[in-house]
Amino acid sequence: MPAPRPPMLLTAASYYGTLAAARCLGRRGIAVTMAERHLLAPARWSRFVTRREACPDIAEAERFLAWAERFGESNPGHVLYPTTDDHAWLFALHRERLARSFRLYSPPVDAVYTLLNKKRLHHAAHAAGLDTPRTWFPETERDLGALSDARFPVLIKPQTQVLFPSRSKGSRAEERSQLEERFREFRAWQHHGLALVERDPGVESPIVQELHPQAAQGIYSLAGFVDESGELFVVRASTKVLQRPRKLGIGLCFEEAPVEPDVAEGVRRLCRQIGYFGVFEVEFIVAGGRFLLIDFNPRLYSQLAFDVDRGMPLPLLVYLGAVGDRAALEAEVRRASAVGLSGDRVYCHRFVLEVLLRGQTLSGRMPPQAARSWRRWLVEHRERATDAVAAEDDRLPTLVDLALHLYGYARHPRAFWRSMILDV
Repeated sequence: MPAPRPPMLLTAASYYGTLAAARCLGRRGIAVTMAERHLLAPARWSRFVTRREACPDIAEAERFLAWAERFGESNPGHVLYPTTDDHAWLFALHRERLARSFRLYSPPVDAVYTLLNKKRLHHAAHAAGLDTPRTWFPETERDLGALSDARFPVLIKPQTQVLFPSRSKGSRAEERSQLEERFREFRAWQHHGLALVERDPGVESPIVQELHPQAAQGIYSLAGFVDESGELFVVRASTKVLQRPRKLGIGLCFEEAPVEPDVAEGVRRLCRQIGYFGVFEVEFIVAGGRFLLIDFNPRLYSQLAFDVDRGMPLPLLVYLGAVGDRAALEAEVRRASAVGLSGDRVYCHRFVLEVLLRGQTLSGRMPPQAARSWRRWLVEHRERATDAVAAEDDRLPTLVDLALHLYGYARHPRAFWRSMILDV
């Protein structure tokens, strides 16, 4: 009989990408160990999880790393792959230590951090022939004078989300007179974890980027897998059609989109140039026929289930890469590349969408006809829709996710009111 496949260790069970990965691997007979300290974390309760472990929060980087080393020594051979920016950076930074007990598919830390840091990503993208929005990198308030020809509004954004406790996407300066104050507020209140600042002291300086109104109506997303050589490469495209808050927020609804060959080749070129391999999700603003790169996620990402449903089993691809099964990896990439797409698939978190529609209709932030249009959109795509959580063969995570949201709304009513009702 063939030897059993090694199990995979997944972390951050409250992330939808983690849930999608557990289901993708579990349905293929691969054992999944879930490391999570919170009880109300949807992926923790998936029927495809075979073992559950409590672990420190990733924000306590050294404690988490020490736990991971102890777990690996006691349970050698698990495959380990990141599901958040924090994990991606930490696993790459300490990959030699982790490789003693885990099977990894982890690029060098310089490659991962280049993609996770928007300042470094901006320069790497241009070197690879990809466009970005106009961006400035002021270190002090005096440097804001360089924005004399900037078009307002602009976004003031953190360089990276790595070890960034607030998870803020940034703030807007609607006009030039607000820029200095918003910049000062950001510097005063938004800080990264000490473990990152010690390695990159300049990370505390935010970037300033021109805001394109197209970002609220549609972000083009290119997701896929690339191997170490850059030869094995498969992608899917989608358009983010609704986010919360709508001006600058987390993706809520996506529609299938055609892959733009030049954009895909640019992403492959970028990965080769910096030495990245593994799963990726890259976001672009489409403006005046140009694709402007704004974000690169070198990890399992939120709407991962959408691409798994569209015939691209990304968790399995990195798993096969980690265990060194080259023949199976090549076969899976060929199979995924040959899948024909209908062009009418969608992705949505149905419960959160309904809360948003009801709340913003009652508050007057969304016209009733717009809410009805979104409900028709969901009905029209019902047979071709992927839900963020719901699955016929794995029902418990849906109930846990519902409880998690209700608990969060009750515990943080101001945040709920701002993002779901006021849309700010």
